[in-house]
Amino acid sequence: MTATDPASGRNGEDALVERFAGLGAAIVFDAMHAMGLPNGVMDTRVRHLSGAPVAGRARTVNRSTAAANARQPAFGPDLAMGTQQVIDSAQPGEILVIALGGDASGATWGANMATRAAARGAQAVVTDGAVRDIADMPAIGIAVYAQGTSPRVNFQHIITLAIDQPVVCGGVLVAPGDIVIADHDGVIVVPAAQAWEVAQRARAMHETEERMQAAIRDGAGLVEAIRQYKIR
Repeated sequence: MTATDPASGRNGEDALVERFAGLGAAIVFDAMHAMGLPNGVMDTRVRHLSGAPVAGRARTVNRSTAAANARQPAFGPDLAMGTQQVIDSAQPGEILVIALGGDASGATWGANMATRAAARGAQAVVTDGAVRDIADMPAIGIAVYAQGTSPRVNFQHIITLAIDQPVVCGGVLVAPGDIVIADHDGVIVVPAAQAWEVAQRARAMHETEERMQAAIRDGAGLVEAIRQYKIR
């Protein structure tokens, strides 16, 4: 294995993420579609709220709205601050994915979490729940992709089921280490096992699209350009 092999460890992982630099969620979807892979696009309710486009490795937290007769001890008292544990151990460039089953009735993210995550070097949070303190996020330096905002935090209402395990967020399976690409178009997840091939395909398609758009700017018709470049 070479140092840039995606399976070779930390250097390979960094090289893999770097292959997605400058690629938008849309072109990554196109590449996955062309390869016959599940599209990995999160529900449109999970949208850009703050910050720049990001690409990075996923760290996961699985949370849930508690049943009327259920509280955190039933699911593991050691997980009561599971989200905080993941934040405290976050590595530079990682993206925190907090699955909440689409429940946006109370915030699962706020300024204190964001401040610590930024200090650890995390790039963003992605959640199918809600967040708060959204106006503070640009200054803190954390990108936010979420269903919406809420000033309410329901400490007894939301429980943590697991950390650093596969989760379903925004209708998409996300495993720790998967590649998350998020921008103003939305959020897409690329399984780590296929990520190198997806990045190669997406980059080639991106370069072809740039040539196609240059031809259109020079006067080519859209039908002519599509026939010539056959980018799909």
